[in-house]
Amino acid sequence: MRQAWIAIATVTVLGMATPPASAMPDARNAKPRILSIELIQDGAHATVVVVGRDRDDVVRGAEISWGDNGPGQGLSACSITRDGEADRDRRGARTRFRFSYDFPAAGHYTVTVRIFSGGCGNRPQQRSRPRTLDVHVG
Repeated sequence: MRQAWIAIATVTVLGMATPPASAMPDARNAKPRILSIELIQDGAHATVVVVGRDRDDVVRGAEISWGDNGPGQGLSACSITRDGEADRDRRGARTRFRFSYDFPAAGHYTVTVRIFSGGCGNRPQQRSRPRTLDVHVG
């Protein structure tokens, strides 16, 4: 019983001394980048198409805030394979996301978009710098 207590205490101390992997991104791990962003607007209806890439990982998702204090939207997916082949083939590939929204009222809105990579398996999740679009609804 005493040995089990010592082992648990050691694990606890090590766990507290070591920050989580997600808090310490590898300096060699490139962040994802938004390559292009397009706004298609018809009155209060807007569609945003964003293309992103991470040169050494897989882009797994995107998130958007429509700038109206309402909830944002997000799309993400992890593909799980036994041998990891699917992820190796997709690293560095461009990924396209499409979001649509109907603004509730006339006004000026600042739409913010980010993409993210990693987060599945043992790679830390990383987010791109935010990109913004100004939208005017008449």
